[in-house]
Amino acid sequence: LLDAEDNYGFALRQAGYDPGLIGYNDYAVDPDLLSEGDERLTSLRYDNVLPGFERVYYHEYDSREYFDWLADLGYPEELRCHAGIHQPDVPAEGPGEHLPQHFPAKYRKEHSECRYVTDRAIEYVRERSAQRESGEAKGWVLSLNYIKPHPPNICCEPYCDMYDPADMSAAARNHKELVPSHPYLRNLGARQLEDDLHLREYRACYYGMITEVDDNLGLLFKALEETGEWEDTLIIFSADHAEHLGDHYLTGKGQFYDGGMRIPYIIRDPSPAADGTRGQVLDHFVEAIDSAPTLIEALGEGVPDRFQGRSLLPLLRGEGAEGYEPKTEIHYEFDYRGAGMAAQEKEEEGGDPDKHLLWVVRDREFKYIHFADENMPPILFDLRTDPDELDNVAGEAEYASVELNCCQRLLRWRMYCEDQRGEHWAQQYR
Repeated sequence: LLDAEDNYGFALRQAGYDPGLIGYNDYAVDPDLLSEGDERLTSLRYDNVLPGFERVYYHEYDSREYFDWLADLGYPEELRCHAGIHQPDVPAEGPGEHLPQHFPAKYRKEHSECRYVTDRAIEYVRERSAQRESGEAKGWVLSLNYIKPHPPNICCEPYCDMYDPADMSAAARNHKELVPSHPYLRNLGARQLEDDLHLREYRACYYGMITEVDDNLGLLFKALEETGEWEDTLIIFSADHAEHLGDHYLTGKGQFYDGGMRIPYIIRDPSPAADGTRGQVLDHFVEAIDSAPTLIEALGEGVPDRFQGRSLLPLLRGEGAEGYEPKTEIHYEFDYRGAGMAAQEKEEEGGDPDKHLLWVVRDREFKYIHFADENMPPILFDLRTDPDELDNVAGEAEYASVELNCCQRLLRWRMYCEDQRGEHWAQQYR
């Protein structure tokens, strides 16, 4: 993240809070801020904390503190490392027809890294609750980041057996995707989870990881109730990305399909003003940039005009509901250099990795994908008839006007989102 960029941690500090961070954050320091010889100049390290936040406890997949805790519990040395603790307990004769993640982890659920992170969060809540009650602190804000559900996919008991693979839904895909016509899709590499049993086991494991996180959040919420913080705490539950889980023969994150980009978004607003929408599923487009203004406004602070997101409190609380205009479209982008495109990068003579970008505009009816590489034609999905995004209709005569309209909207959005902070300041003095 370049130093010129802002974030909600800075805004919270300016308002008198000292936000904490537990878990991981994929943040690399602006290299222009680093001194010669700093090892972060020659390695992409994420064990940094986002500026504005206090590092309470850093933990991505695991941590030294976690392994020391396992040692105190009597776990053998071979399990107290990244490779050991994330290996499922596969029988000596091998997995047979199954995926390795079909088998349980070698740790108990109360000793999982997920539970360890939860316990650190509970300690933080109890400490900050006492400070708030004594008047030592204005309040508290915590960014709690679990790695699960995320590769390496692994579940301890009882989560590994909680979901029957036979009950898993089918993937959004068809066989013609095994030989894709679009050059971007051809360069993604080997197709994933072609075997139906493996597909279902993969999904069952993923659902088990979701439930483990859900159970751990239940422990945290109980602590909020016990400390009297529950009725004063706004909770935003979301994720940084989704997972394809075999859709389009893909696993992992990224790309442009809904399966890899659509994320959960649940808000628990303690205000009685939100009782009218409590428990409802609201069919609105929401973007990750909406979280910061929602949180800041909920604390009673003014939202800086440099934030591009929109507070969701008017939607939750019905404040001027008739005047709330839901978003009609969403936008996102993906930088795919090195993300499954290595074959293309090696084959291209004098290829330019800076062209390995795609931009997306999606509304209720269409999704349009535009590439910076002129050798990558646009992709267009008609979501009215093809919600699974299986048929690219870009280039078809009947969709020419739709394609042009989407391209123009995407260009206008990019123009509007240019950094105009300098002009905002200068305009008032002209």
